Amino acid sequence: MESIHKTRVANRFNRSVLTYDQHAGVQKQMAHQLIKLLSLMRKPVERICEVGCGTGYLTSLLTDHYPHAEIVAIDLAPKMIEVAKMKVTSSHVHWIVGDAEQLEQLVSGPFDLIISNATIQWLTNPKSTIRSWTEALQPTGWLVSSTFGQDTFRELATTFQKVESELHLEPSQHHLRMHSLEDWQKVWREAELTLLEGIEDWQRMSYSNCRDFLQSIKATGANYSEMKPSLSVYRQLLPRVMDQYNQLYQMGSGVYGTYHLLYIVGKKIG
Repeated sequence: MESIHKTRVANRFNRSVLTYDQHAGVQKQMAHQLIKLLSLMRKPVERICEVGCGTGYLTSLLTDHYPHAEIVAIDLAPKMIEVAKMKVTSSHVHWIVGDAEQLEQLVSGPFDLIISNATIQWLTNPKSTIRSWTEALQPTGWLVSSTFGQDTFRELATTFQKVESELHLEPSQHHLRMHSLEDWQKVWREAELTLLEGIEDWQRMSYSNCRDFLQSIKATGANYSEMKPSLSVYRQLLPRVMDQYNQLYQMGSGVYGTYHLLYIVGKKIG
């Protein structure tokens, strides 16, 4: 698995705090889909842990959906939490800056629901982390998550590979490596969660051009990889990538990029 440096992740999200909401249309759609999935939950929900609360969009939806529930909202990026606090003023929400892979050090369970939107792709140790989250659930508690699948930004990956080959450059990974729905379902099962739902969705989002697309990714803090080429090589590569992308992936008067969305719902085996 690609090594993920959490400090760099937090720094990227801190830098994107003022642009995140404007460019996070896909993440907002995912948040609404998670709320729809919660309608399957028939048991009372009194205590919730939200992992990766960001600027508080899903947090706000949760306070509407469960107005009397206590919500513990965790995020790695302190500036994201600052914005979320201004947007969500409910006294039922408690905010924590920290790494949810160390959940037991941040907050004590149990929870009726642990939920995360567009977050688990950042986990360094998914298997042990999901197991620890399961341990923090009440018997028959739910773990509900959305993330991005391996087809996310597939057009961009294909274009980089094509241009690197043309320039006789060593292939590089230019964005975070994503996992399949099957991979995540296996992680859920190994954590002794009963799978209730696994959904895949592919969405094409339109942009005026490739530069606009790349800037949108950067504006949400998601422009992450530990395997980029050197800056000099990247400056040689990027203009050709943008030019070819604009030619290859036209839609209307602009271009498109694919988001591969995954939703996984599991229940703790009581």
